[in-house]
Amino acid sequence: MPGWLITHDQCLDGATAAVIAEAAGLTPIFVEPDRVGAGLSQVGEGPVYLADVSLPVAEWRTAQSRIARLLDHHQSALPLAGEARTTIDLARSGAHLFYDFAVQQGWVYPTPAWDRLCYAVERYDLWLPGHDLGQDLNRLFRHLGYEWYRQRFGRGYAPFTSEEGDLLAHLVRQDALFVATYTARASRYQGDLAFPIYGVSLDQEGPINLVAHSLLAQGAALVFFVKPDLTVSGRSDGRVDVARLMEALFHGGGHARAAGGRLHAGEASDIGVLLERIAAFLAESASAVTP
Repeated sequence: MPGWLITHDQCLDGATAAVIAEAAGLTPIFVEPDRVGAGLSQVGEGPVYLADVSLPVAEWRTAQSRIARLLDHHQSALPLAGEARTTIDLARSGAHLFYDFAVQQGWVYPTPAWDRLCYAVERYDLWLPGHDLGQDLNRLFRHLGYEWYRQRFGRGYAPFTSEEGDLLAHLVRQDALFVATYTARASRYQGDLAFPIYGVSLDQEGPINLVAHSLLAQGAALVFFVKPDLTVSGRSDGRVDVARLMEALFHGGGHARAAGGRLHAGEASDIGVLLERIAAFLAESASAVTP
């Protein structure tokens, strides 16, 4: 069945949707969540599916005739809930939504291996209890890339090899060093705000979830990251709706407790300036703050 899947780049959930798509005969195209239009410009003949990415309502109105199905789980996709050919479910991962859809269409036969892969990735992506397997998959995916992932898990989950186990042990040690380094570098906003927020400027990619949860466990309400490519991410303990924050300030969106965006050319990237900007928004926006 010729066709295309546009999904989330450099993301375990998006990569898993892509291996399911390839098993179904679709060609995956990877984009950042706010670059779906660029993905649409790359597709050829055949139906186009979106998983783990979405479109603003105005762009959806323009592009919807080209899209056979949109399946997403980000809070920022909620304005499209109820539209024809959309499935929006915040309790599922994008890959799991696409897997269920592919099974319903008869493109992929359900197996315990596919089920285990999808559940492991979902638990990690939604940061649910018992997400260790998904976290290990993410460590390896981050290090070895999509081609390795599709070769190893193109038919669902398979046990790690001894070499992968050795690599995992090394990556766990690297992650611990990354967490210690960037937790120590985190800057706390010093102004007048009802709860503590922190900013972290990164000079390398790494396990920001682990850094965030270390700081959240110490009482932070929000941890905000600026990455080397000037994309930004936020993690919250629930007191801040980071999807609304990213939509309002950083051209992005996502989940209430985990979301991302980007800085555009000319926008200040200094972490102190950005924390001031975030604090001003939170002080004025009741909808983004939970008492």
